[in-house]
Amino acid sequence: MAERAIEKHHESTTTQFSLPSFLPQQISDQITGMHTSAPHLLLLFTALPFLLGPATAAVDGTGGASDAAGTYLVVVCRATGPKEGGEALRQWHASLLASALNTTADAVLHGSRAAGGGQLVYSYQHVVSGFIARLTAPEMDALRRLKWCVDAIADVNYRLTTTYTPALLGVSAPRTGAWAAGRSMGEGVIVGVLDNGLDPLHASYSDEGMPPPPAKWRGRCDFGGAPCNNKLIGGRSTAPGEHGTHTSSTAVGAFVRDVRVLKTDVGNASGMAPRAHLAFYEVCFEDKCPSTQQLTAIEKGAFVDGVDVVSISAGDDTQKPFYQDLTAVGSFSAVMSGVFVSTSAGNAGPDFGTVTNCAPWVLTVAASTMGRRVLSMVKLGNGLELQGETSGRYKSVRKKPLVYVAGKFAAGALKSVDVRDKIVLCDRSESTSKRGELIRAAGGAGMITFSDKMQGRATSTGVNLTIAASRVGYDDGMKLIAYANSTPNPTASLHYVGVVLDPSSPPAIASYSSRGPCNMSNLGVLKPDITGPGTNIVAAVPGSLPRGNASAHTRTFAMLSGTSMSTPHLSGIAAVLKRARPQWSPAAIKSAMMTTADVAHPDGTPLADETNGLAASHLLMGAGLVNPTRALEPGLVYDLSVRDYVPYVCGLGYPDNYVNEIITQPMQNVSCAQVGKIAGKDLNYPSFMVTLAAAAPEVEVRRTVTNVGEAYSVYTAEVAAPKGVAVEVVPNRLQFGSVNQRLGFRVRFRRGGGAAKATVEGSLRWVSGKRSVRSPIVVMLEP
Repeated sequence: MAERAIEKHHESTTTQFSLPSFLPQQISDQITGMHTSAPHLLLLFTALPFLLGPATAAVDGTGGASDAAGTYLVVVCRATGPKEGGEALRQWHASLLASALNTTADAVLHGSRAAGGGQLVYSYQHVVSGFIARLTAPEMDALRRLKWCVDAIADVNYRLTTTYTPALLGVSAPRTGAWAAGRSMGEGVIVGVLDNGLDPLHASYSDEGMPPPPAKWRGRCDFGGAPCNNKLIGGRSTAPGEHGTHTSSTAVGAFVRDVRVLKTDVGNASGMAPRAHLAFYEVCFEDKCPSTQQLTAIEKGAFVDGVDVVSISAGDDTQKPFYQDLTAVGSFSAVMSGVFVSTSAGNAGPDFGTVTNCAPWVLTVAASTMGRRVLSMVKLGNGLELQGETSGRYKSVRKKPLVYVAGKFAAGALKSVDVRDKIVLCDRSESTSKRGELIRAAGGAGMITFSDKMQGRATSTGVNLTIAASRVGYDDGMKLIAYANSTPNPTASLHYVGVVLDPSSPPAIASYSSRGPCNMSNLGVLKPDITGPGTNIVAAVPGSLPRGNASAHTRTFAMLSGTSMSTPHLSGIAAVLKRARPQWSPAAIKSAMMTTADVAHPDGTPLADETNGLAASHLLMGAGLVNPTRALEPGLVYDLSVRDYVPYVCGLGYPDNYVNEIITQPMQNVSCAQVGKIAGKDLNYPSFMVTLAAAAPEVEVRRTVTNVGEAYSVYTAEVAAPKGVAVEVVPNRLQFGSVNQRLGFRVRFRRGGGAAKATVEGSLRWVSGKRSVRSPIVVMLEP
């Protein structure tokens, strides 16, 4: 997900949600009745050759014409179908659909090959047992009654949720950074980005010095006639996309010198894995990303084309069971096949319980600030100067009358005030870009907006504005209101300063970044997992070629903000780790990043919440801010395989046919009675999240760590216990004698007296001579 910081704006939307019943009272009290203006989610998707446009919106049966066609994932019982895949499976799917439509399989197949496409859209071979079909509501109702139909899941639209960040994260430091220490810039690794299009002629996709793609690459090149090369090796895009160009270049963009943004020199740019190969899949149309197309792209990228990392910067607005979450469905099969999947946490912060992409087999990425701002100064008639932010250049506005307009513009608040040639002060309860347009249309000279109390110190604008403007924090907003009310003739000036980078400004968790916990009480997994830079990220966007030089590269860069921007950072880092540590599983790579993440800055001050400056909770940052160099040498990892994930999925209480046909389909014929079940708390995850109730004050969890450091090593447990909770680790000493040796341990959590409802946090570190393997602990205390 992303906010536009320079040119094209994305309107913000008001997001409301039901608080989960298990949310601690101290958090519930804080957020009850509140909502926030949240930017659109931005998604990375793959456009497939046979998917020519956005799917028709699915009919839900609650309204609309009965003959309107919708798009559905039809899940079928594979046990009665062919054992082989390929054309035999496709023909079987066609015969099933024909039986519901009172036609023949040949007619269904013929229609699917027609120019406009037929009712059978796609036949899945790997990620799920089923097919995509376009059906009317009556056809869908008839199909659901057939014995072979396990479920029919309506298509939903997911929404789309760097020059300095390699240095910020220590990746590019000579000799000591991850590129040098791991001897890896992602060479030979293929990163598949799913998004809304890209500019294939951009300099960020130059293949200078790049080797050919690995022999395993089987994809095709379809970029409207533009050639692929050793950097952009394949995929499809029908039109240049701003968001897709930005996210893909953040992950794997080549080195580009002398980058300028807003007429300001901002240095040299590169992605996190500048020598990795890019496979790009356009699956979003504007900011709408059909879930079935994303599922299809995951199958094509992971199983047909041969990508190693999948990057998805989008998510559903609502949390669903995993068998209805097509990102979770597709990514399960991909991860089980060795593909790393990185996803965005969402842009619905600072509300709690808003994180999306909660499946434990994907990496869920929160966003931080990173010291870059577009400064816009406010000077009041009394001499007070306040520092704010804007999204683009504007001509300074000097000493104009200041008028405070309270209330909703949509309800007529602006029309009741004469704002001609004045600077308007207002809150952010409506779309900031729309308010700016209305003020300009009414003759206003400028606009100052201020954060609400929950957004606190946040000042990033995140949208393109058509008027001189500045956003200030909540406290400065109160100063502005007090000044406007203190004198009969208040005045203000606006001055554009420009793009400023302060390396000494420590990263903080961005106000828009979605917070945990997941709004599903039995998951037993802490989300988000980790944090990456996401605010004011400079990366490639589509541009124009120089006149008369058709062979030149475009070189336009811009700033975007959101967890859409933090996600490709982690995708690129995963590519660097995959190249440096090819024997590691996706779970091992995730564990290495999480257990070495930073929770404090080099001077010892904790990673903070942007809204209030206080130490950030693990519900905000997950394990902490990624540290790629330390992730190369984690010492121990919490590894996971299909033997772990399937009992976990069975433990969620899903029916066997849902587990078998939707989630674990590549394994086929999984029986929860045979594989067993485990509680979410016992999944071998690199973090701990448990609930302690007054009636059940003690919980024990199990974990196993794998030695990926020195053959002989000894680790001792060091616990920072959450307040009011006793923590015991058994055994508290692990002695390894070989690489890849696995040792298990148990952790007992016991609450003290009292019945207060709260969320408390701590950590468990396994410490050896030179390594510290840290896992966050979050405990929900229930009365």
